[in-house]
Amino acid sequence: MVSLFGGTKEKCVGCSKTVYPIEKVTVDGTSYHRSCFKCSHGGCTISPSNYIAHEGKLYCKHHHIQLFKEKGNYSQLEGDKQEDPITEKLTSMEIAAES
Repeated sequence: MVSLFGGTKEKCVGCSKTVYPIEKVTVDGTSYHRSCFKCSHGGCTISPSNYIAHEGKLYCKHHHIQLFKEKGNYSQLEGDKQEDPITEKLTSMEIAAES
């Protein structure tokens, strides 16, 4: 039987310190301390089932949408084709003005 406190060589990606099994969160084969597994933008608590990894950083879904999707960086990739009612109204007003 392996002790929960000894013999590990795994390092936390967040802080580069040794991570022991009792405090470890593993996502896609990468180990973190529970305290290091947090949103890199707001420091929010995230879980292995509720996070997004982007360019080597972890984000909660809320901050990822706020930082990337609202700026249009990912809207086309996710297939969201919902029009903003204000944008839709402005577009139809512009078309009417051109007529």
